Amino acid sequence: MDITEISDRIEIEKLVTDYATAVDTRNFTELNNLFTQDAHIDYTAVGGIAGNLKEIIKYLETALDFFPNYQHFISNISLNIEGLEANGKVMCFNPMQTEDKNVFFLGLWYQDTYKKIDNQWFISSRVEERSWSHNVPESINTEKKE
Repeated sequence: MDITEISDRIEIEKLVTDYATAVDTRNFTELNNLFTQDAHIDYTAVGGIAGNLKEIIKYLETALDFFPNYQHFISNISLNIEGLEANGKVMCFNPMQTEDKNVFFLGLWYQDTYKKIDNQWFISSRVEERSWSHNVPESINTEKKE
C-alpha cells in the first residue's frame, strides 16, 4: 500500500466509527456530516426502513426511542478503494435493551459505498445485510415475514 491508500483506509475506518458513535449517542444530525446528501440507506433487513438521508434521520429520531440502551460494535472492515470511490463490508454486533430491561442481539453487515468529495470521505450508500439474531422479542421481531 502507498501512503494515499493507507490514509484513505484510516479515513474510511474513522467514518464508519463516527457513524456508530453518532447513532449510539443519539446525535442523528451528525449523519449529515457522514453521508452524501443524496445517500441511499436501507435498514429493511432488520425491520427498519429504506430512504434518503433526511428520511433516515427522522426515522432514527423516533424508532430508537423504544430502546433505552444499545451499542454498535463494528469490526472486520473490508475495503476496496479505487480512486475517489470505494466499497466496503463492515461487520456489526448490535446488542439492544428494551424498556422492560430485556436484551437482544443482532448480527449484521453493512454493505457500503463511499465517495471522496473535496478531500473528505462520505458514505454514499449503506445497506444492512442480516446475519443472525438472538432473543428478539416477538413485538419487535426483525425476521422478515414470508
